[in-house]
Amino acid sequence: MMPAHRRRYGGFLTLCGLAAVVLASTASPAASVEEFSFDASEFEKKPFELTGSLEQKEELLQLREARSGFKLAYPGAQPRSDLLRSTTTLELMGKFNLGDLVLDARTQGSWANDALVRTSKPMAAMEGGLHWRVSPALSFDVGKRVQRWGKGYAWSPVAMVERPKDANDPTASREGFVMASGEWTQSLTGPISAVSFTGILLPTDGTMNSDFGQTHDLNPAAKLYLLAWDTDIDLMWRAKGARPASLGVDFSRNLSTALEIHGEWARTLGAARTTVSAAGDTRSQQADVDSFLLGLRYLTPGEVTWIAEYYRNGAGYDRSEMNSYYQFLDTALAPGASTALLNKARSVAQAGYGRPNPARDYLYVKASVSEPFDWVYGAASVTAMVNLNDHSVQFTPEVSYTGFSNWELRARVSWLNGPAQTEYGEKSSSARVEVTGRYYF
Repeated sequence: MMPAHRRRYGGFLTLCGLAAVVLASTASPAASVEEFSFDASEFEKKPFELTGSLEQKEELLQLREARSGFKLAYPGAQPRSDLLRSTTTLELMGKFNLGDLVLDARTQGSWANDALVRTSKPMAAMEGGLHWRVSPALSFDVGKRVQRWGKGYAWSPVAMVERPKDANDPTASREGFVMASGEWTQSLTGPISAVSFTGILLPTDGTMNSDFGQTHDLNPAAKLYLLAWDTDIDLMWRAKGARPASLGVDFSRNLSTALEIHGEWARTLGAARTTVSAAGDTRSQQADVDSFLLGLRYLTPGEVTWIAEYYRNGAGYDRSEMNSYYQFLDTALAPGASTALLNKARSVAQAGYGRPNPARDYLYVKASVSEPFDWVYGAASVTAMVNLNDHSVQFTPEVSYTGFSNWELRARVSWLNGPAQTEYGEKSSSARVEVTGRYYF
């Protein structure tokens, strides 16, 4: 019989081995390139399309069993130094093309398993609905949608009607909200060469869009897009409803063929904010908060793409507020602490402190390159995300390969560095190795 430790890491080592074989077999610049062919029928719209993907991810985490992040994530668990997690995700996408009407859906289900937690999310709609193109200039849409507002890569302060991005994986698919929208677009002559207006209703009733809010509201929002003086500009607004009123603006401009700059600014009126003292006393207040982002994208002569962004989280916590929170957690999560204190620690985390990137100022830098060292179908990148308030950092190198038909392989390592009572120093893990295989069909 296979020893327990070998069964425990078998799936992870198998996937790691597959990645190693791929890297070894493709590192040579002499790798063959498939002959290019063109078939116009491949680009014709079909009446019905069904696609999908099956992803297997193996993660090995180096745990910090003494830190607050571990105790919050795994209450009552025995201390351990590492954790192997296996996650399977199935995504299906279907589309009916009916001329000016398009009916589509994207569903996803996942199953995750490790020694401490087992979770499953049954197949559920992530996006989908009916799109009606009335004319080349006017269209309407009803269903569950992701709007993707903003120009930022890692963050988007102006994303008023969508779930936030994961800065650790900004391109990952997200779940939408149920909404109705209309869009009008017009080309012009002069310094303003294009204009587009989008109007949205995002209803909440306690059940529908419960992640957005619990009150009975229509939550109207709108976006005005302008292509003015060769600059992309968006003006956004969201009315007060299940969430506070908000307004914002973003821009993106190419200064040259190699350099692009972008920015966002958003103000939320009467945003709720909860703080906690080291003794556990909480205070809730409402205030107008401003968040903004400034970034650039630069392509070097050597074909390396650099992305750099500074993010100011107006609703985030400064260094002293985060220190008070960590001091409270030390008390609430200490051995023998009362259940009431533990419940309060969870409540405070959900109120804001436990959200991704809860602090005030962040820096994101990523360098990526396709086919490095003539590695055909390969790509590599390095990402650093820094909390500028406590100087803790997350550092992530990554490689990927798409040389097999319908397959994508990815491997990356994340190191989270920082002393105690810093954001990345208090996370449940200090390092994470991920190996992912995804098959498209």
